[in-house]
Amino acid sequence: MFSRRSLLTCLIPGLVLCLKPCLAQNEGKVSLRFISFPKSEDPVKVKLWVGEGKFLDIEAPSKWLSPPVSLATAGAWAVGETANGPDGKPVFKELGRATAPASPEQILLLVRKGKDNADGFDLVALDARASGFGAGQYLFMNAAKVDVAGVVGEEKFVVKPNQHMIIKPKIPAGEHTVHTALYFRKDDEAKPFFSSEWRVSDDARNLIFFYHDPETTHIRLHAIKDYIP
Repeated sequence: MFSRRSLLTCLIPGLVLCLKPCLAQNEGKVSLRFISFPKSEDPVKVKLWVGEGKFLDIEAPSKWLSPPVSLATAGAWAVGETANGPDGKPVFKELGRATAPASPEQILLLVRKGKDNADGFDLVALDARASGFGAGQYLFMNAAKVDVAGVVGEEKFVVKPNQHMIIKPKIPAGEHTVHTALYFRKDDEAKPFFSSEWRVSDDARNLIFFYHDPETTHIRLHAIKDYIP
């Protein structure tokens, strides 16, 4: 029979070896890029929480991805604003949070919930590697209030409000475009609102945002093509 002390002596070295890979993952670096919605001429300016009492000023454009910043890996990303507390030290007010993927290359989407930053953000953190969101793929982000469905080539998808989906349409041999048809749900019926030929590139990925036109309430889309070096 093993005594309790001898059993712990045997188990602790193995436990330490088991923990080392987890600690190593937390000590890595990540290349993080930003993009925002709704579409605007000016980038969204907020602070990214990067550690206890540490904040990074970031700018998230809406027409292209920001240049990458190198940061320590984190289990989640949070954006917000700061104000001085009673003791004169900055206090962080969180406006949005997302779980971070286990990837050295990431994209953080900031989808503003209202007219101002103070209304908060829906955050989406993406794996930006080729195996996550790479060339030839389409990301659909539904910022509208209705379900949106579509057919891109032979690929079908449905994305609910405040949700996203990534697809990679198959391209027939010798072709470079696919027919795309988009629909929104109204009274349990699929209403068409877009039909076109989309080019699929082997050196670019595509971000598509669905939203309601603030003046007409019609469903619109905002498309961004990001070329990958």
